[in-house]
Amino acid sequence: MRSIWMILASMGLGLAQTTGGSLNDLAGLKSVLNTPGELHLVVPSITPWAIQLSQWRTVGPTTFYLPQTEARRYCGSANAAIRVLPGSIREPIGLIVGKGSTLDGIVLRGQGLIHDPGWAENDRIALWMGLSGAPREGRTWVEGSWTGALTARVELLTTERYLGDPQSSSYLFTHVWNGRVLDVQVQGYDPYRIYSGQTLPLVEAGGTVRGDCTLTSRTAVVEVGVDTSRTSRYTGALGNNTTFTFDPGTGLETFRSVEYAASCGWFGCGWRGYYIYDLQGRYRGSGEGSQCGWNWCTAANIYPRLFETRKTHEEVTARIRPWLERTYWQVQGTFPVEAGGIVRVNGQVWQIPGLEGYGRRPQGVGIEWLRGEPFVSNLAMATGLMGGEAYRGQVVSLQDYCANMR
Repeated sequence: MRSIWMILASMGLGLAQTTGGSLNDLAGLKSVLNTPGELHLVVPSITPWAIQLSQWRTVGPTTFYLPQTEARRYCGSANAAIRVLPGSIREPIGLIVGKGSTLDGIVLRGQGLIHDPGWAENDRIALWMGLSGAPREGRTWVEGSWTGALTARVELLTTERYLGDPQSSSYLFTHVWNGRVLDVQVQGYDPYRIYSGQTLPLVEAGGTVRGDCTLTSRTAVVEVGVDTSRTSRYTGALGNNTTFTFDPGTGLETFRSVEYAASCGWFGCGWRGYYIYDLQGRYRGSGEGSQCGWNWCTAANIYPRLFETRKTHEEVTARIRPWLERTYWQVQGTFPVEAGGIVRVNGQVWQIPGLEGYGRRPQGVGIEWLRGEPFVSNLAMATGLMGGEAYRGQVVSLQDYCANMR
């Protein structure tokens, strides 16, 4: 950018139209900075001292103008008060453009716009700043003195998984069930055991216990055959192909007796043997008939039916703790800020953007100022900051510049 004094000369603006001088104390600097209007700071980089100047202003906004090479460092930040200039910036300048009918304003120039002149006791600072070079998104709480010991509390954005509160759900599974509910397994589950309210843990594949569940089995009584281990005594009538009803202990049934042998003589049969079948044709026992005095007595030993209680469904009430994620700023510690805005964290070197000039203040730092009307507004337009011809269409917002770089 051309020297502001050269621009003044090219515009034919003599210093007789202005008042000015050199600043040499913080009180005077703060007084000049709080001239009503908008402060335009054209700087090669946004240093901590430049930020401090903007924070001292209470009467209007501050806009920073950076060269393209420096503006790239701020892409992705939410700082809307940065605009981008083409080319390079040789000398820091500031323009406080007045408002209203007088258009009175102030021009500032000098290294004191980006470096602490050291005029008086420096104000302590305490502010959040960014962090670059870290393995994750980071931030730093920087506090201390600009001229001496700045410290930075370094925090990294950390995402961790944790188990949330149990969430209860009910399920009905058809037998045979494999014991799996969503992404967890019922530990110790036996698919052939009848459960009546037992609680078992729920475990994921990696072994983490994620909750528990209550099991209640639904069952049905099923006939599975004939119980040959026991018999019931029938003492009713028997005969060849004779049907009769009898309850052998498992419910009333109809049976059929079939004669299979007999012992007979001239005077008749003294004994007859019978097989007992049910209506399904299953062998259910045997009986006999014999002469007992003047009567014919019959009896049979009949096998009852065999029943089993079998599981049909599993009712499961599961209380599962879901995996959740939370993101928080994890403190890495507090570290001294080295020259150039460097912090060393566990052997790694990271950079605090905006502190590049910290600890590297050049000699001859100062600020000159000029006050006049209306030349400051004309100067702002001549430099292109307010719609002048020099950079028409080339002075863009940081967001637009970064968007065009993608």
